[in-house]
Amino acid sequence: MHVRFVEDFSWAQPGFTIDYKAGTSKNVRRICGEEAVAKGTAVAEDTERKEEPEDGSET
Repeated sequence: MHVRFVEDFSWAQPGFTIDYKAGTSKNVRRICGEEAVAKGTAVAEDTERKEEPEDGSET
């Protein structure tokens, strides 16, 4: 899950903590991203892949 952190966020799990600084855009584990978005410290980024042209031509 790709998110952009709008505030500093610390994701704590048993045995470790990962700190994310505001303004960074990261690919994080879904559980981390969902928690950050729910707390309002991050926004999900649209990472939908653009489809390749079927005939191989550039458009």
